[in-house]
Amino acid sequence: MNYYTTETQKPIAGVARSAMMVDLNIAIYSGRKQDKSTQAEVTNAKGSGSKKAASVYKNLFAECKELDAITKFQARARAEHYRLTLPWNDQGARLLPTAALLEYQKTMGIYKVEFERLVDAFLDKYDTLVAGAAFQLGTLFDRSEYPSRGKVAQRFRMETSFTPLPTGGDFRLDVESDVQRELIAQYEEKLDNKLKAANQDSWTRLYNAISKLSDRLTVDEDGKKRTFHDTTVTNAVDLCELLQVMNITNDPALTKASRKLEEVLSGVTAKELREEDSTRALTKLKVDEILGAFDWGVSDGEDENQNA
Repeated sequence: MNYYTTETQKPIAGVARSAMMVDLNIAIYSGRKQDKSTQAEVTNAKGSGSKKAASVYKNLFAECKELDAITKFQARARAEHYRLTLPWNDQGARLLPTAALLEYQKTMGIYKVEFERLVDAFLDKYDTLVAGAAFQLGTLFDRSEYPSRGKVAQRFRMETSFTPLPTGGDFRLDVESDVQRELIAQYEEKLDNKLKAANQDSWTRLYNAISKLSDRLTVDEDGKKRTFHDTTVTNAVDLCELLQVMNITNDPALTKASRKLEEVLSGVTAKELREEDSTRALTKLKVDEILGAFDWGVSDGEDENQNA
């Protein structure tokens, strides 16, 4: 897909005015500690010639629902961050369309409030949990391995940071003009590749949602209907709405594909698709037509949506 409309128009410049980079940083206290004493016992018992042959870590809180809740929650928060943004750097910052900024801030604000609630619930019981760990761990318990409540509180953090999207024009170097032009050209090529990857991410999301619908709406040769969750339908509808603001390159084909899916699912419920054979068959037909109408740019290995 070519994002250049003329030789002088650089797509990254337009995107820089309509998007930004965002980082989500979540830090938690893991409650895990390397146990070198037990590690030595294990390697000796196994006759290992090296003390580094095995690593032993212990959970300072063997069974702690409060800490487990925080760990699971951070995974959900990161998943939502990924859903509302597009890939950019290999690590760290992701691309956030300006049109999606308010929704992103609102959503992640709600997640941060819940994160802090879960952290407070853990900290409120921290001293009691430490005392209980002595019974859970037995001889593995070592009180010196447990930081104070205040120090543990400092281990938790959830924050977002926003930065402008850099462009080739930001490349300021005191070098010869030919060298500078070459560096800028290389930089802009890298940025353009990132932009293409971000756009492809949107195509892949839509392809996966449609492929999953097609698979789940299939009726097998023996007449058995495949099952699916309500979210198979609602998530596809939500994605169509999200892509209206995530289409940072204004890709007309992507807009057309998402609108076609939105039209197909308009007014259709998961219940109707399960119970009304004609609705199921017609929706399946239209979904397959969408799949065949566009070049999705994905390989077979990227279609991971064959599960209900």
